[in-house]
Amino acid sequence: MKDTGMIRSLDSLGRIVVPVEIRMTRNIDIGDPIEFFILNDEIIVLRKYTSTECTFCRSLDHVSYYKDQFICNSCLKELGNPERTADETVQLQSPAEVNPEPGRGGRRSKTEEMSKRLEKAIEDHPYANQKELAEVLGISQARVSQLKRKLNLLSRS
Repeated sequence: MKDTGMIRSLDSLGRIVVPVEIRMTRNIDIGDPIEFFILNDEIIVLRKYTSTECTFCRSLDHVSYYKDQFICNSCLKELGNPERTADETVQLQSPAEVNPEPGRGGRRSKTEEMSKRLEKAIEDHPYANQKELAEVLGISQARVSQLKRKLNLLSRS
């Protein structure tokens, strides 16, 4: 275990701030889920939670775990096909597709992305309840509820 020399105190609600240096080096953004592990009586480990979706296409079906990554069968087949050419697998996006509305913050685009993922999860798992959808997407049930409300408002307009 590496000693960072950083010490933080719990506040009155039991919260602790993860130092920005650690968040930056571990690619943890505001709103990212964190997993807690207990190693022994003295050590608690925090780790950025990774959901069980494919790293490449974000599919939730037929996913395998390989070297700290989840990969679906179709992406695994594509990766294992030595006959493919770069033109078949690389599709460049225009700047407008990468960031369709440049004036908007990253927070809103994350919400839009998560809404799309929720829509797909609902299509893939039509009888799943809110708890099951939350587990599939790796988010809280409250977040699923918020996103569902947003989707309902958008469908009414």
